[in-house]
Amino acid sequence: MGETVGMSVKQRQSVKHSTRRVNIFDGSVRAGKTFGWLWIILNECATYTGAGSVVIFGKNRDSIFRNVFEPIENVDVFAPFRPYVRYRQGSGTAHILGRRVHVIGANDEGSESRIRGMTIGRAFGDEITVLNKSFFKQMLARMSVDGAKLWGTTNPDSPAHWLKADYLNKIPGSVHYDDATPEGDQLTTWTYWHFTMDDNPSLSDEYRDALRREYTGLWYKRFILGLWVSAEGAIYPMWDEDKHTIRPESIPQISRTLALGVDYGTTHPTAGMLLGVGTDHEGITRLYVLDEWAPATGTTDAKLSADLTRKRDEWRKKWPEPEWTYVDPAAKSFYTQLWEDNHPDLAKADNAVLDGIRTVASLLDNGDLLVSKTCTNLIRELPGYRWDDKKAQRGVEAPVKEQDDHVDALRYSVYSSRWEWARLLNRELEHP
Repeated sequence: MGETVGMSVKQRQSVKHSTRRVNIFDGSVRAGKTFGWLWIILNECATYTGAGSVVIFGKNRDSIFRNVFEPIENVDVFAPFRPYVRYRQGSGTAHILGRRVHVIGANDEGSESRIRGMTIGRAFGDEITVLNKSFFKQMLARMSVDGAKLWGTTNPDSPAHWLKADYLNKIPGSVHYDDATPEGDQLTTWTYWHFTMDDNPSLSDEYRDALRREYTGLWYKRFILGLWVSAEGAIYPMWDEDKHTIRPESIPQISRTLALGVDYGTTHPTAGMLLGVGTDHEGITRLYVLDEWAPATGTTDAKLSADLTRKRDEWRKKWPEPEWTYVDPAAKSFYTQLWEDNHPDLAKADNAVLDGIRTVASLLDNGDLLVSKTCTNLIRELPGYRWDDKKAQRGVEAPVKEQDDHVDALRYSVYSSRWEWARLLNRELEHP
C-alpha cells in the first residue's frame, strides 16, 4: 500500500517490523508514531482475512475520531483511501476498506465489559496510558485466535504507570527492559518503538522550536524528550512571585474578560478567579488574573450566589463582563442555584486536571500569565501546590488536596477558555 511514502527511517522500520503479538509505539508529541500506526490500520483492514473482530480502542470515541479518522480525512497522503473509510463521529462501528471495525471507548472502570465475550483478531489502541488497566488486560485475553495482533500508541507517563511497570519493562531489547525480569515473565512476543520529534520529517525546525517553548518541567521531559518521569515536588516550580505578579494599576486595558473559574466547597473554601486578556505598552498580549472571589466558608448556595452577584457588579465597573463562568463540574447544587438566579453564560468547567496543570505551567514559564497582587489567596497557594508522593508511587498522578481551592479555580478559568485565548496569544494547542 505504499506505507513508506513520506516516512522517516524509524517510521518505515516500525511499520515493517511491528509483526509480533503486541507492538507499542511511544514517544513525544508530534513524533510521527501515529502516522505509521495509521498506515498499519489501513493495511491490516485491507488484507486481514483471519478470524475474530477488528477493534480500534481509545480514551473515548471523540478522541478516536480526532486521532484516527480526522487525519485520514485531512492528510493528503491518505486521500486515495478516503472513499473507502466511513465513520460517523460517536458511532460504535466504522467501515475501513471493506472491513467492519468496532470503535470502543476504554477509559472507565466499566469499559472492559464492552469487549467481554468478543474474539478479537486485530486491535489498534490509541493513547494507551489514559486507558483503564482492566480493559487492556481484557483486550489481551480476547485476542485468542491464532495470529491475533495489537498495535498501540502512547505518550510517556509515570515510571510507575501500569503499562510500563507490567509490560514495557519486560520487553527484551526495549530501553525500559529490566534485566532482572525472570525468563518466564519476559514478553518476547512484543515489540517496542520509541519516537521523538526528530523522527517526524513533516515538522519544520521552526515548529519544533515552537513546541519546545510550549512545554516546561515534567511536561517537557515527557512530551518533548519522550521520557517516562515521575511527578515530584512542586507542581509549578517556575512560579516566582516577583516575576509573575503585577500591581493592579499596572495591568493594561483589558480587551476581553474571558472567564471566571469557580471552585466550589462546602467544608473548604469556595473560590473564583477572573481571567482577562490585554496588550501592554510594548505590544505584548498576555493573560491576566484580574481578581479573585473569596467568599466566607460554610454558607448556603443562595448566599454564595448573592455574594457573587455583588462581586460581578464590582468587576463590571473595571472590566468587560466575563464571557463565561466555568463552574466546578462537581458543584451540581451550586450550579443550579446560579442558573435559577440568572447568572449569565454558565458552563461546567473542563476538569482535565493534568492537561489543565500543564497548560497553566506553560503559560507561567513563558511569561504569558500574570497575576494581580490583589489575588492574595492564589499567591499564597501557588508555591505550596505539590504532587501527592504517595499516589505517585502507585502510578497515579494527582495534586495534594490541601489549600488548592484558588489554584483549582485558576485552572478552570485558564483551561476551559483555552480555545479563546490560544489564537490571541498565537499559541497552537496540542493533544499529547
